[in-house]
Amino acid sequence: MKPCRFIAVAVLSLSALTGCQMILAEAAVDHYVAGKLAAESENYQLALAELARAVRFDPGLSLAHTAIGDIHRKQGNCAMAAVAYENACQVNAYAFRPHYNLGVTYQMLAQQAKGDDAMTAYIAKAIHTYLRAVTIRPKDFDANLNLSACYFQQGKFELAVQYCAASTAIDPKNPFAFSNLAIIHEAQGKPYDAIGAYRKSLELDEHQPKIWLNLGTTYARIGRMPQALNAFGFAAREDPRWPVPWVQMGSCHFHMKQWDKALAAYTKALELDGDCAEAHRGIGVIYMSRYVVDRTLTDMRDKALDSWTRSLELDSSQQDLVNLVRKYTPTYAVPEL
Repeated sequence: MKPCRFIAVAVLSLSALTGCQMILAEAAVDHYVAGKLAAESENYQLALAELARAVRFDPGLSLAHTAIGDIHRKQGNCAMAAVAYENACQVNAYAFRPHYNLGVTYQMLAQQAKGDDAMTAYIAKAIHTYLRAVTIRPKDFDANLNLSACYFQQGKFELAVQYCAASTAIDPKNPFAFSNLAIIHEAQGKPYDAIGAYRKSLELDEHQPKIWLNLGTTYARIGRMPQALNAFGFAAREDPRWPVPWVQMGSCHFHMKQWDKALAAYTKALELDGDCAEAHRGIGVIYMSRYVVDRTLTDMRDKALDSWTRSLELDSSQQDLVNLVRKYTPTYAVPEL
């Protein structure tokens, strides 16, 4: 009979332990719900207190750790958010959301990092976390796209293409994924692949002035000036107050030796922004080009020097322009007293 009594006592103890665990789990859920409700009311102090109670009752409640991370991130405290998401990932290695949120938080910390080493370390952590996220949920668009962006920052362009292409396959109607793919191809030195991706992005959403500008810049880089002008024209129409497309049109016309059209484009850029250093520089280039052809046109030289001087006042980092001003500024003899 003794063995039977021993078994009966063991079963009683296990039953009591299970009941205790159930009570703790129920209490954890109650505090979790209270914390979520407080967060929805933007009472974040109370929410964090309730969620802290939830994880004390049940340290394995991944949802509570994740909710704590969400609040810290919303409040701009990415370091504490990362700790909470890390805890959530540790207690549930197969939960997608905390892994994804942790990857996003590491990217945010990389942006805030002081120094290249810290930024590089956070990007590496983001990659490790996103790889886990896409393993858990391979068809998640955002996880693949963000992983691609991290690899791009590392300069690992083939891997960046791999995951960006995966995001385009997951959501082939998302223009942002195709524009990202184009930028990666640009970095790879593949302008024709970039053009194809830019055009696909614009087919999906033609109201993207920056993508029109990127497309035009790529066309100009390979010498296809008429196509570049067309793209810059679309950029200007999509954002009529943006001077940059007009600066680029001026550059295209200049390379096509269409001096008057180039001058008109640069002038339009200055109408939109009188402090556009690039437009002042471009106007100076046109005037100086005319002087170089005919050295009697000293008024062209003087206009060029005036434009270049203004450009340098706005952006003094243009060392090549400093050298040109020095080269073409006339010297005058000092009168004897």
